Amino acid sequence: MKAYQSIEVAQAQQKKAFDKKVKKKEFKKGDLVMMFDARHHRRAYKKLLPKWFGPFVIKKMFANNGSCELENVNGSPYPNRVNHDKLKKVLDM
Repeated sequence: MKAYQSIEVAQAQQKKAFDKKVKKKEFKKGDLVMMFDARHHRRAYKKLLPKWFGPFVIKKMFANNGSCELENVNGSPYPNRVNHDKLKKVLDM
């Protein structure tokens, strides 16, 4: 029983430490965002490749799973939904 309690205490401490570091991203419809380019993430020559591409406009947000529908700035829709953790806001355009 003591081992079970110590595991619960350790898990609570780990959650508290993790939650301190996580930055919550909030997006709304109409925000300009850039998308992370995962295609180049694991390649050896990735140093000089751009990590982000876009800009895109958020067309619709899905609250239940944190995904977004995007469209290009010219209005054509992006074919797939994208999770919000792969996006970052464009500060100036």
